[in-house]
Amino acid sequence: GSTVSISADPSGQLAYAETEVTASAGNDTVEFDNPAQLGHDVVIEDADGNEVARTDVITADTTSTTADLQSGTYTFFCSVDGHRAAGMEGTLTVK
Repeated sequence: GSTVSISADPSGQLAYAETEVTASAGNDTVEFDNPAQLGHDVVIEDADGNEVARTDVITADTTSTTADLQSGTYTFFCSVDGHRAAGMEGTLTVK
């Protein structure tokens, strides 16, 4: 496995600083940094829309979660109401 770092936009925009991240297959750690005063989280879904990992919703803090990821393409997004619809999502590629 590997460690993947994802951070929220520090200005409070409904966006992640990264929209494309990669990881190695295996037991991966997702480190999430939210420097903004607006609550965000990271949820990872597989290609079938099944949730495989989720961080806590945090404000001006950091958190992490782990997931056993197989090779493939996943979507990560913020589950706070309206944030994903506003474009707060990205792609996680596992090799």
